[in-house]
Amino acid sequence: MLQDLDFLAARVGQLVQLARQLQSERAAQQARLTALEQERNALRDELQRRDAEYSSASERMADHEAQLQSVRDEAQAAMAAARSESDAMQAGLQAELSRYKAESEALKGQLSVSQADSSRLRVVAAKAREQIDSILMRLPGAPQE
Repeated sequence: MLQDLDFLAARVGQLVQLARQLQSERAAQQARLTALEQERNALRDELQRRDAEYSSASERMADHEAQLQSVRDEAQAAMAAARSESDAMQAGLQAELSRYKAESEALKGQLSVSQADSSRLRVVAAKAREQIDSILMRLPGAPQE
């Protein structure tokens, strides 16, 4: 029986040692679990921070894209207005050019008429001079050549 008690005492000692070893392993596993939970929480916080940064960057990008589109629209409107103004100005200049060309043609016609009249008047003046000279020659007391 003593032998049984020794065996039982040894077995109880083994159980106690095994229980302490299990407690030690449990404590180590608990510490590891706590460390993993802390790491998970840190990673979750990092993920939330990055999500917030991403959302903020997305909002800024959307704002910048809206501003860029607004500037593009303004530039296109300005270009269209400038093109329209340029077209109107060109049309005005074309109309003015046509008017000046017509005026030039009219003045050329008047010049031709004036030159023709002037030529006729010279001829008439020359004939009148000849007639006056002829009359003056026939007048009594005119010098005879």
